[in-house]
Amino acid sequence: MSQKPSSSTIQLTEKVITSLRPNKDFNYHKSTTITSLDYDDSGQYLISSGIDKSIQLYDIHKGIHYKDIRSQKYGAHLARFTHHELNCLYASTPSFEDEPNHAIRYLSLADNQYIRYFKGHKEQVTAIEVHPINDTFLSSSLDHTIKYWDLRSSNPVGNLNIGQNGVIAFDPWGMIFAIGKFPDPSSLNDNIASLSFYDLKTFDKGPYLQINLDILPRQSWTKLEFSNNGKLLLIVSDSSIHYILDSFSGQLLTTLHLEDINDEPHDSNWLSFDYPSSGSATFSPCGKFVLAGTPSANLKIFNLSDLKSTDGKTHRVDVQHNKHKTYPVSSLPNNQGISRMVLFNPKLLTVATADTTVTLWSPNL
Repeated sequence: MSQKPSSSTIQLTEKVITSLRPNKDFNYHKSTTITSLDYDDSGQYLISSGIDKSIQLYDIHKGIHYKDIRSQKYGAHLARFTHHELNCLYASTPSFEDEPNHAIRYLSLADNQYIRYFKGHKEQVTAIEVHPINDTFLSSSLDHTIKYWDLRSSNPVGNLNIGQNGVIAFDPWGMIFAIGKFPDPSSLNDNIASLSFYDLKTFDKGPYLQINLDILPRQSWTKLEFSNNGKLLLIVSDSSIHYILDSFSGQLLTTLHLEDINDEPHDSNWLSFDYPSSGSATFSPCGKFVLAGTPSANLKIFNLSDLKSTDGKTHRVDVQHNKHKTYPVSSLPNNQGISRMVLFNPKLLTVATADTTVTLWSPNL
C-alpha cells in the first residue's frame, strides 16, 4: 500500500471523504465473483468470500494479503467475523448440487479448524449478522426463516417464520434488530415491501413497529444497516435508489438517487447480482455520509448532514412519490472494477470495495 491508512480520529469532512482514491487491489479470488466483505472489530483485518470456494484474509494495517482459506466441499459465502480474534462464520456457496448443505460453519482462521456447525436452515442462507456486542448472531434464508443463534450451541435459540425473502440488521447496541421483507423480483404485480423492528429480548412476541413500503417493481433489497448512532437505517437495493429511514419512527427521510438528477430512474436490476451479497452501499462511521457503488464503477457520495425528520409519525411509505430526494455530492473515480460491495472500515479511514477483486481506498489529501 502506498501509505499507512489514516486514523479515524481525523474529522470526516466532505473534503476528506471526497479525496478517497483506490490504492491497493487484490485478486486472490482469481477474477471470480466475490460475495461478501467484512472487517473485524479492530479494523485491522478484512475478509472476503467468493464463488471460488475460498475465504481471503487481509491485514489492513500492513496493506497485505494475509491468508488463503479453502472450503472446497461446500464453498464459502457471507463470511463474517465474530468478536473472537480471527474466528469467522460463513455459509455455503449457492449450489445446484443434489444434496446441498445449508449449515453455517464457525471457523478459526488462525489454524483453519472448525469450532462448530450451526444446522437448521433448509435452503440457501442469504444473510449472517453478528451481534455487535455478545456472542450471538442472526441468519436469514431462502426457507423464509430468520434464526437466532448462540455461538456455544449448534441449534438455534430462536426462530421467526417471515414468509418471504428478508434482510436483517442489528442496531449498534444489539438491543433491537430489523427485518426487511421484499417481494420475489419475478412477481411483476407486487411492489409492497415491509420493515419490522423487534426487541431482541421479546422478539418471539412479534415486532413492536412495522411499516409497509411501496417500492420499485422487481426491486430487491441487499442490505440493512444502522448508522453508528442508531438514528438512521439504510436500505440498500439492487436498483439506482436506496432509502434512509428514521430508525425510531420508521419514517422515510429521503431516497438516495444514484443517477444524475436529470435522468429517468432505472426501475430494476441496476446492480443485479446472482448471489446474496454484502450490499453496494454503506454509512461512514460518523453517519453523515453514505458511499454507494454504481455500474460505472465510480463511487457516489451522499451527504446526510442536513437530513431532518419532518413529522416523526409512522405511516405507510410511498417511495415512488416521495418528495425528499438526495443526490450525490461527489463521484469518486475507480478503475478497479464495479463496486458491487462497499464497506467502510469501523476504525480506520479506509474503504473496501469488491466485485471480482478487492480494492482498498484511502484519502489522498
